[in-house]
Amino acid sequence: DNHEVVGAWPIRFLLFKLMFMSGVVKIQANCPTWQNLTALEFHFATQCLPGPLAWYGHQLHPLLLRLGVAATFVIEIPAAFMLLAPSVTIRRVGAWMQIFLQVLIILTGSYNFFNLLTITLCFPCMIGDVSPKTVKSYSLRMWDTFQLAFCAIFLAWSCMEMFIIERIQDSGDPTHRMTSLKLAMTKYECNLLVDRTIPVTVASALVFTAVAGLRSATKKKSFRFNTCIHTLVCCLCIAITAVPLLDLSPNLPQSSVLGIELSSSTWRNIRLHSGSVSHGYGLFRRMTGVGQQSPDGANAVGWAGLPPSIVARPEIILDALIDDSEEWRELKFRWKPGDTHQLPLQAAPHQPRFDWRMWFAALGTIQHNPWLVSFTNKLLQGCSTVIDLLDEPEIAAGKAKIRRVRANLYHYDFTRLDSKWARQIPGTKILGTNSLFNLFPDQVWTRNLIRQYLPPLESDNTSLLEFLQHAGYGSSICLDNADRCVSVGPGAQIPCHLASYIRKWNTNFRVLPLVSFLL
Repeated sequence: DNHEVVGAWPIRFLLFKLMFMSGVVKIQANCPTWQNLTALEFHFATQCLPGPLAWYGHQLHPLLLRLGVAATFVIEIPAAFMLLAPSVTIRRVGAWMQIFLQVLIILTGSYNFFNLLTITLCFPCMIGDVSPKTVKSYSLRMWDTFQLAFCAIFLAWSCMEMFIIERIQDSGDPTHRMTSLKLAMTKYECNLLVDRTIPVTVASALVFTAVAGLRSATKKKSFRFNTCIHTLVCCLCIAITAVPLLDLSPNLPQSSVLGIELSSSTWRNIRLHSGSVSHGYGLFRRMTGVGQQSPDGANAVGWAGLPPSIVARPEIILDALIDDSEEWRELKFRWKPGDTHQLPLQAAPHQPRFDWRMWFAALGTIQHNPWLVSFTNKLLQGCSTVIDLLDEPEIAAGKAKIRRVRANLYHYDFTRLDSKWARQIPGTKILGTNSLFNLFPDQVWTRNLIRQYLPPLESDNTSLLEFLQHAGYGSSICLDNADRCVSVGPGAQIPCHLASYIRKWNTNFRVLPLVSFLL
């Protein structure tokens, strides 16, 4: 369908914008983990909700992990331009590279439907015009081979421009030399790349869309007018989608590459009117959970002469006094890390929003997260829908009652297999085995208490009620499952009732990802 060929270009450009911005912001953020290509040495343990394979990915050799970061840069920046190539062969290579990256993310983390939706955006890149019947198959194969060779040369050239490979001396063994990989592209060079390529890329996407529309309009005269309107709408979509790209560099609104310069007032009006339609996005701009060396280990050196990758994932742990007991007991969550001996669970494509928000709350203070105080108050009141968010079947069934609640902030890190590079990291927990094929490690996490996050509270605490009143939670009420599902839209009522029913199977809440996928 010719209309499908024209309509594919805005989606291709949307995918390009998503991936290109995700790669560029990592360099522009000046985050040491991205600059040193050590981001994956933190990512597996510090992401919002690690997947069950995240612990195993954390054990890989640092060289493999740094090659993985380099591959991420290549896929998100130079390979993103391949998504807008006029040739379907080049576009398919770029699309398969994006799919490969998204599959790896799915295997090690839980990000709801995000990665699946990104993979879906890759499908229009596979669409190509029908080849003329007059062209021989042998010539087509030769042309495809030439294009694949061009992709290989382009990607190889991009790697040579973006990275530096060095042979350095091993700090632990002066007689041994090791391979080191570094990012060569600076923030200035990245901004220069944006200034030179984005205007040309946007213009090329508009031209390709217009050419596709023109070819479609000339094939069938009866559809000429409709095709022209369709093409104009697609070009408008590309133009609106491109607006957030102008935020990547302060020089873009005044770019002289195409002879177009926007005044500050014009630029403000464009952003004002397109802000509700098109947005910018940058994946993992800065790595969280990057620990600091203690004074005792200030001279420690990690693999390849870089500072050791000390992981300090902030995690909030809730403790409670149950019934008449005076011993604090840790409350279990369904998805987020807590028990140091339990491997992370696969949550995606289900989105456990409460466990997700707990990760963000750990990055700040209780003053910035008053909703957590409201949650604590609902626990003390025995609100059933709030208690269902935890993995506490006895409390949910009313067999036990929470009397007091407190919250402590810990720093979590994955345990590590016994290896030379793991022993170079201060404070890490080394397991008694060095085999990656140890399917079920005895201990998955290690944690250190940092500070108190929320003091012990009880339901009749005056300061608790005053804080909630001041934060705007004074009139909050507890809704039961039936009322909660009535308050949502008609399309969400069936999944809401189904999720409430599944939560009653206290030991089987792990089927939620499968139900989410089916729905």
